Amino acid sequence: NNFEAVNVPKNHPARDMQDTFYLENNQVLKTHTSASQNRIMKKFGAPLKVIFPGRCFRNEELDASHENPFFQLEGMMIDKDISIANLIYFMKTMLSKMFEKDVEVRLRPGFFPFVEPGFELDCKCIYCEGDGCSVCKQSGWIELCPCGMIHKNVLEMGGIDSTVYRGFAFGLGLSRLAMMTFN
Repeated sequence: NNFEAVNVPKNHPARDMQDTFYLENNQVLKTHTSASQNRIMKKFGAPLKVIFPGRCFRNEELDASHENPFFQLEGMMIDKDISIANLIYFMKTMLSKMFEKDVEVRLRPGFFPFVEPGFELDCKCIYCEGDGCSVCKQSGWIELCPCGMIHKNVLEMGGIDSTVYRGFAFGLGLSRLAMMTFN
């Protein structure tokens, strides 16, 4: 569920020891909430709208914004005629409600094996309104989450017909959202 079921092949670099905590029984600690996608799709099928939290573990170099264990919030929407426009609308609406103000978002290309196309979703800095500050590293934008259209291989491995259904998925770091929400 952590790798093959989300289109991460056996030779992918994310499976190396520097990223993943392997246990003595050859199991791994979940590296991302996407590891639950396959089980959820198989259990509930399509159409599907779901948001689920999860604790994740990565062998990260610790700093002010990275920790070995962390919490993510994963979301998926699968139905007929789902597009990138649905992803943008959902993320903009969710973030605007969360921060209690209109939030501008943008997508930048990003590679994640479980989505195609894949994106990094940024929001205009809610502190400086895009002028540049220490929070956004003077860029005017804050990187929030990886997202994209669920890869057809992932849909098929989850038991969903990719010729009929499409979907989007995203993963947000809960610590970053809490930090931004409560300053």
